[in-house]
Amino acid sequence: MIVRGVMSGFNKFKSGNFDVKNADRGKPPKLFEDVELQALLDEDDSQTPKQLAEQQNVCQTTISRRLKAMGKIMKTGRWVPHDATR
Repeated sequence: MIVRGVMSGFNKFKSGNFDVKNADRGKPPKLFEDVELQALLDEDDSQTPKQLAEQQNVCQTTISRRLKAMGKIMKTGRWVPHDATR
């Protein structure tokens, strides 16, 4: 496997391509849309990340990351926009 990588790098340089940057592979596809998560919060904004994860069939870490990206924070047992906590 390592030999294949070395040979491909060697062939790349031999052909005149001296670009050493890794190719952009993009982001992995989302397992669910934020609108689905927001709909669950609209129904009941006191659900825990564990409950939300079970409903979306994803891990709790995924839910926590999406909530953070959406600007949500748990305050007094409810998910609220981060800027509303001031």
